Amino acid sequence: MNIKHTCMIALTALLASCATKETHLTIIETTDTHGRYDEFANDAFVLKQMKAELGDHLILLDNGDDMQGSTFQYCSNQDATHPNLVSEVLNYLSYDAVCVGNHDIEAGRKVFDRVFSETKMPVLAANVIDETTGEPYFTPYIMLDREGYKIAVLGLLTPYVVTWVPDRLRPGLRFEQLEAAAEKWVKIIQEKEHPDLMIGLFHSGFEPQMQSLPPDHPLGRENATKWVAENVPGFDIIFYGHDHRTRAEKLTNPNGEPVYVLNSGCRGKGLAKAEVTLKKGQKPQISIELMPTDGEEKDTEYLAILQPYLDRAEAYQKEIVAELPVSISSNETFDGPCLWVDEIHRCQFETVEAEGIHADISLTAPLSGGKTIEAGKLTVQDFFTWYPFENALAVMALTGKEIKHYLEYAYEMKSPIYNFDCAAGIIYEVTDQKPMGERINILGMADGTPFDMEKTYNVVMNSYRSMGGGNHLINGVGWAQEDIKNHVVWQSERDFRSLLIDWAKKKGVLDSEPLNCWKIK
Repeated sequence: MNIKHTCMIALTALLASCATKETHLTIIETTDTHGRYDEFANDAFVLKQMKAELGDHLILLDNGDDMQGSTFQYCSNQDATHPNLVSEVLNYLSYDAVCVGNHDIEAGRKVFDRVFSETKMPVLAANVIDETTGEPYFTPYIMLDREGYKIAVLGLLTPYVVTWVPDRLRPGLRFEQLEAAAEKWVKIIQEKEHPDLMIGLFHSGFEPQMQSLPPDHPLGRENATKWVAENVPGFDIIFYGHDHRTRAEKLTNPNGEPVYVLNSGCRGKGLAKAEVTLKKGQKPQISIELMPTDGEEKDTEYLAILQPYLDRAEAYQKEIVAELPVSISSNETFDGPCLWVDEIHRCQFETVEAEGIHADISLTAPLSGGKTIEAGKLTVQDFFTWYPFENALAVMALTGKEIKHYLEYAYEMKSPIYNFDCAAGIIYEVTDQKPMGERINILGMADGTPFDMEKTYNVVMNSYRSMGGGNHLINGVGWAQEDIKNHVVWQSERDFRSLLIDWAKKKGVLDSEPLNCWKIK
């Protein structure tokens, strides 16, 4: 036997012995920060400490929905002269991978393409398909090597994006059912990579809370994590997000094997942690926990990176927009007409009219409960309180009967408050004690003309609702999800909050009396 051959045998034996060495890993997930990086300094401190202590034995994952939800993140999305706040934070903390969230897609392709091009880690979502190539637009999965052990991380996003985000913000992208994609890619990874540990990184909630579509619909379940864990063999751990509900739980797959599911919650409130011991020839040994970070120190270096973004946003937030004669409160919506929503109605009517489109009826809801804006000078920040989401504006065609069904459903689903739509342009009464279907009595149009159940009306609403969000058009009106788009007459290019700010600036002094279009009997 020659020396070269002897050395090869020795090297092979050495590699084999290294691969059988027991290895311990700590895997951390963050999710749904919604741009609230001012609340993330405690998490940053903990993560830096762990990175310093564990090195490559720490795997750090983020589950998306980072690009919308705060004023300073909105400002960063509009600013192409500085690195985006999301990529700055992900790069600073050296994440190993990030999964795409629906609110990242909603920021628009111009924004998320730029942000993800700035990140130094892979961006995952196996079921987001480039329609030009037929291949995943983002990286489907990654393989991490830790001391000879192969760790697979598969990213998936709820396809319900298509029911919330207009085509113009996601051109050229198709979103496949998460359940089917999980089955497909687990098989591919197992056959091609033979991983020692299989991790799911899903931006999809635990289980359906209010299923709008049947499970056999092409979109499947909005929140599919529990179903995948219990029905798709192969996963050892699934980190998930989207529903903002913390969880650390052990489930069982069809083969009777444990699957650990974790969700760290939202807005930097804590971390989800899995401790994993790997040894060749044995199943991974896994323990899980949730790690609150509220009592931890704040990372001063992180805060220094954040400060310029806060400064730029602060200057923007302080801009004076208009005068508010009286204080407004979102919770007053439950009692009848109130200025919180009626000024939105006025803005919606006048905005589409300026576009050359007449709207007969306006529908809107307060988007957050327990909020008050005091009388006086209105700043940009007040408009982020008043209208916290970047929805566009849409006009849809509904018959009088469909409008009644819509309002019946909205009154039934008035909790959470963002589902409690009321109408302007018509005069109607609500009999609270009656059952759903018998509560709404439409007396006529606001201009005194009769209301016709068979007539088709132009109805202005936000784009979230016009795409089926809240299920008012599906469970209330009775439309199929795939048919909703056929009723859209027009949609704005800009987000409604920007339109509301422009409208208020032009108006100067806002109204002091509501429209008084409805009352509770």
